[in-house]
Amino acid sequence: MRDSRMGNRRAFLRTAGVAALGAVGAVSLAACGDESDSAATNEDDNLGFAGTVLGYPLARPSAAFVDTSGAPFNVATETAGKLTLMLFGYTSCPDVCPVHLNVLAGTLEDLHGREARTKVIFVGVDTKRDTPEAMRTYLDQRSPDFIGLTAAPDVIDEALKQLMLPSVIIGEPRADGSYVVEHPSQILAFTPDDLCHIVYPFGVRENEWRTDLPRLLDYDWPDTTR
Repeated sequence: MRDSRMGNRRAFLRTAGVAALGAVGAVSLAACGDESDSAATNEDDNLGFAGTVLGYPLARPSAAFVDTSGAPFNVATETAGKLTLMLFGYTSCPDVCPVHLNVLAGTLEDLHGREARTKVIFVGVDTKRDTPEAMRTYLDQRSPDFIGLTAAPDVIDEALKQLMLPSVIIGEPRADGSYVVEHPSQILAFTPDDLCHIVYPFGVRENEWRTDLPRLLDYDWPDTTR
């Protein structure tokens, strides 16, 4: 899936050269429109999950986000102990973001029990266009239960830094005023121990999520991911 208007925009592929990701090699990060971030994983390395298991876990971010009602929202405290899927994107995204959200909405709609209560957090990184109203309308098209957050650009960048992800890049405006936003395309899964042991690439299917979510609730992570 590519936006034909992107022209010669370079693919947003970076590797996180940090200890948190070192044990599984380079985790690719892609802008909307890049297909190189696929769901292909090595099941032996990733413990049978559809995502990529990290060498060391990441804590929930404590950045000063604001939700779509305008209220402060601290991810670390508001979602403590709950299975939480977190992604960074923007409401004008042509492909990756809506696909991620539609797949998650379809998955959760078909689930029952504890896994059906999985929290989904979408952080709008295009602070000019991702207003609380725009984000709420965008998310409600998928699920009214999805949590929309935003913050000042420096706060978002600090959260990305804490999560070992690259900063957001705002593209040059086109003649019609539109522009592309380059952002990480992974979904971070924070398990009930309040740590992210695994990230999910673009392309994970509903059946894979339906298999993984119940496992994420109770999985006994090996020492190498603690």
